[in-house]
Amino acid sequence: MVSISDIRASNVRITADTAPQTAVFTGATDGIGKATLTRLIMTKVPVRVYVLGRNGEKHRGFLDRLREVNKQADIIWLEGQLSLLAETKMLCDEIRSRETYIDSLCMSAGFITSGERVETSEGNGLSQSLTYYGRILMMAQLLPLLNASPNNPRIVSILAAGNETTSIYLDDLDLKKPGNFGLVSLSRSAATYTTLSMSRLAKENPRVVFFHHYPGGVDTGAFKKAWGDKWFWPLVGTVMSMFGTSPEDAAEKVLYLLTSAKYGGKGVVLSAGQSPGLNMAKMKGAGELFLVNDKVKELYQEKVMTQLEAMNAGDIIWRKTQETIGPYS
Repeated sequence: MVSISDIRASNVRITADTAPQTAVFTGATDGIGKATLTRLIMTKVPVRVYVLGRNGEKHRGFLDRLREVNKQADIIWLEGQLSLLAETKMLCDEIRSRETYIDSLCMSAGFITSGERVETSEGNGLSQSLTYYGRILMMAQLLPLLNASPNNPRIVSILAAGNETTSIYLDDLDLKKPGNFGLVSLSRSAATYTTLSMSRLAKENPRVVFFHHYPGGVDTGAFKKAWGDKWFWPLVGTVMSMFGTSPEDAAEKVLYLLTSAKYGGKGVVLSAGQSPGLNMAKMKGAGELFLVNDKVKELYQEKVMTQLEAMNAGDIIWRKTQETIGPYS
């Protein structure tokens, strides 16, 4: 576990040598992603950032303000619908045409359902496309650039580390059957698919540090957008303010994951008394996924991972994933 004061102390020591030179952000026009992008730009180090999303005109003012904050930042907007795998592939192609390497990929785009399963025009569940399939496709497409990084290549997927479970439908991974779809099953399945698939990619790409991060309860307004202006939102807001994490503190933690030497590489050097982080294999550095919760504590999930292995869940999920993203690879 790392205290927020230690995290802030590390982040104020970020320099051009420890910050990503080139980064890609999804979900950076709202919530944690927006706060993290803002915090990175506020370091005032030279950085080129690709911001991917839709409705670019709506976010022009925000991005222009960031450019004013850091004159050394090159902020590039790329327009596309991240819930569509074809457009995700198009955005990755554009980045690959411009760059020989990237240092960081930070993904937080998502959609919280109000209770009904909504499909994209490609026939995939909207929530799963944004939080899982699209993210795995983007990782696969951009890993050659990350592997080419001479710096500190890292991937952070902000989702639900620690919520892995064996209570998933291996015969219905897309939750299409009656009674299988719901907010709880959606959250648990996305967490489990993400950890299993990112763990596989981490083993295959040991130069890159992979994180599956749970930010905790953060009042980003996402639930209000999904459920509308209900009577209980003032109560939810009060609970969030008392026990939750602000987007700004959540952003400090994500920036720490992207820049601290705790996780290997040439990041910000640890202060006296701090120890290196351990990945899921309880080893230092890359070669396996880091599961990190909202307290910035590494998780190992040994029991559930052993049970999932006995179920052959990793291979089943990976085959389904490749079947879904394959036409866009």
